[in-house]
Amino acid sequence: MKIFYNALSNLHLTKYGIEIPLSDDRDGKIFEFLENEGIPVIQNFSESIELKKEDLARVHNEEFLSALYGSKESLLKAIMDTFELVDEKGNYHRYNPQKAQAPLEEMFQSFLLKTKGTMATVQEALNSGEAFFLGGGYHHAMSFGGRGFCLINDIVIAARWAQKNLNTKLVWVIDVDAHKGDGTAELTHNDPTIKTLSIHMKDGWPLDSEKLDKEGKLNPWFIESDVEIGIPQGEEGEYLKKLGEGLSKLSSLSQEKPDLAIIVQGSDPYEKDQLPSSSLLKLTKEEMLERDMLVYNFLKERDIPQAYVISGGYGEFVYEIYCQFLKKVHNL
Repeated sequence: MKIFYNALSNLHLTKYGIEIPLSDDRDGKIFEFLENEGIPVIQNFSESIELKKEDLARVHNEEFLSALYGSKESLLKAIMDTFELVDEKGNYHRYNPQKAQAPLEEMFQSFLLKTKGTMATVQEALNSGEAFFLGGGYHHAMSFGGRGFCLINDIVIAARWAQKNLNTKLVWVIDVDAHKGDGTAELTHNDPTIKTLSIHMKDGWPLDSEKLDKEGKLNPWFIESDVEIGIPQGEEGEYLKKLGEGLSKLSSLSQEKPDLAIIVQGSDPYEKDQLPSSSLLKLTKEEMLERDMLVYNFLKERDIPQAYVISGGYGEFVYEIYCQFLKKVHNL
């Protein structure tokens, strides 16, 4: 399995004055582990991938793109909304600009570079059968804007880019992050060429708000994936069984084998994850490896190309989840 990494794409939230328990060196720790294990990593990939505004336009609406590519103020607001850096009273929330070492709006370039990493990983998976990116997985970003620390949805951008340029027709997105893949579901729910599975906490964010808006319409973060699996708190013992059943259901949704599967391999179901909003799902390190190998072997047995992005994972221990999986696959 080829592994992609670019240190320049790391978000380094503290550099921008953002105070969220996303370890700034998570990706770097994985990279260091792989180097020590003698597992090769490709670092120079961005020059071979061209990401255009039109690639984003296949996913995000015109108003949102105008904010991203418009004025400094509009981009700044889009980023602050995505990371929820201002509370209802207009005060800074988990954000201290006095500690910032770089302008917040520069973060957009990191998201673009991350998206190029996802595209490179998809391209390699289509060529060789499997690839892994130490980054990406921004599954909360929706057609109209960023949410939940996800500014743009690299998953759907890469999927539709592959469909446009790499003769890819049917794509699966298999999301095992602790949080529901709501942005991906919203973006693809009317798209028969992208089928989605999300296994996540049944309760908690983003499902802890009103289901209907003031006009009685469904809030978009409640739109279901094609295969939607909510795990109630305390029922982690059913997780692997339900994931296996979900994969079988995903396979039954279409008569044709997909050309590609993108796996959103969040590590935040790990019991040592340190983000409070991930706390309703707690899997052991051993269960996390079983989870990842279940998905890997399911796709491998069916000869479905698989491209991995790492998605959510918070605190100093979550890098271990990726290390154990990548070492296991490398030694097969």
